[in-house]
Amino acid sequence: MESSGVPHGLRTTAVARLRLAAQGLLPLGSAGDLLAPAADPAAAVRRMGALQSQDLQSGLLAIGLRTRTCAASEVAGALANGSIVRTWTMRGTLFTVAAEDARTFVGLAHERVMRAASSRHRNLGISEEDVAVVRKVAEDRLAGGVGLTRAELFEAFEAAGQPSGAQRGIHLISILSHRMVLVQGPLRGRQQEFRLADEWLPPGPGLAGDDALEHLAERYIASHGPVDERDFAWWIGQPVGRVRGPFRAAASRAAAAEHAGRTLFCSQEVAALAGSRTGARAVAAVPGFDELAIGYPDRSVAIPDPYLQRLVPGTNGLFKAMVTVGGRAVGTWTKGGRPTAPRVEPELFEDLGPAASAALARAVARIESYWAG
Repeated sequence: MESSGVPHGLRTTAVARLRLAAQGLLPLGSAGDLLAPAADPAAAVRRMGALQSQDLQSGLLAIGLRTRTCAASEVAGALANGSIVRTWTMRGTLFTVAAEDARTFVGLAHERVMRAASSRHRNLGISEEDVAVVRKVAEDRLAGGVGLTRAELFEAFEAAGQPSGAQRGIHLISILSHRMVLVQGPLRGRQQEFRLADEWLPPGPGLAGDDALEHLAERYIASHGPVDERDFAWWIGQPVGRVRGPFRAAASRAAAAEHAGRTLFCSQEVAALAGSRTGARAVAAVPGFDELAIGYPDRSVAIPDPYLQRLVPGTNGLFKAMVTVGGRAVGTWTKGGRPTAPRVEPELFEDLGPAASAALARAVARIESYWAG
């Protein structure tokens, strides 16, 4: 829409930097307050809707990088106080979500995810009777605010005659999580404790149906835009036809622009940056499986084609940590140094100018401060 201030034809580089802004990854002071990093981890997670967290440590860092202080202890504190939780949601993958959103996300996802996993459950010999046994075990052992790690839950399942090997135990936990019996909460070392959802989450059923889809579409547009209904359908794990009406309702309140023959939508705040160069040289280093790359079905905006195999080797679903300029990958990074003094070790695919090199040093320092905090 011309009134939004978005040019009709966005280049891929423009889409990349607008997404960087939407995700709260621009440096402080480079955009308006509404696009600045969030005040705390719970606010960062609410802003994003959900952050993929199949790798726990990467997911926690992704949250920290979207906050102003960027400290691991603050992310751990948000898990400990119950404001955010980690659980299986859409696409059968672990995400971190705000506690008040957990029932909405899981409610939308559970039927499709469980149907897709049904043959695997049969192969593992999981029956409804088995699920009833482990549910009672979990409810008995976790009642009253008790937390158990995955290994401790497996031990309890085994004691009740339910084998946990060959991935049977993790599938039983996933089933209980999709039925909103369990969520993952506080950290204990590098593990998370499981808690009873009814004790740990705020009361209430959450949103359902089109209301849930429209609400989450609005959040996705604001936090991941510019995007369209196909992006949202993939992200939320639903057919395009199922999300089309709710997405269009949410998009009617957003700004629109054209890119590569598609109409994409973003928040008005993000749209206001389209006519400027804000974020064009912003450097961000993000962990593996970060939403900047993995939050969209087409990763070519964040990962230029020549670099795809270096970021996603064999395109097998393993996403390396990225160094980006203007939201586009220019390298990878790994965690080096000593356990007591870890450091970021970048591997760049191209030379950076002096300004970008200085910005990379600041991005590296940000991650290292996260580990220290």
